[in-house]
Amino acid sequence: MKLLYWTLALVLIALGLATVWLPIPTGVPLLALGMIVIIATSRQAARALRNRRRRVPRLNSLFTWLEDRSPMRFARILKRTRPRKSG
Repeated sequence: MKLLYWTLALVLIALGLATVWLPIPTGVPLLALGMIVIIATSRQAARALRNRRRRVPRLNSLFTWLEDRSPMRFARILKRTRPRKSG
């Protein structure tokens, strides 16, 4: 099943890269969906994004903004990558 999700993610990312420069805004949403599928199916990818968000505050604020504006199903996946409070 994981192979199916990864294949879906790679197809979404490839289509997103192929259409990112077209006047119809499909590239960025397809790239975002591919990334969400990868984060949802891989603990290692979620952990890597969480560490990156911890080190780059601007990236963290961008993802927080996306969490607030995404549908609940996607926001829940993105919230798993929030940096954890230390101490």
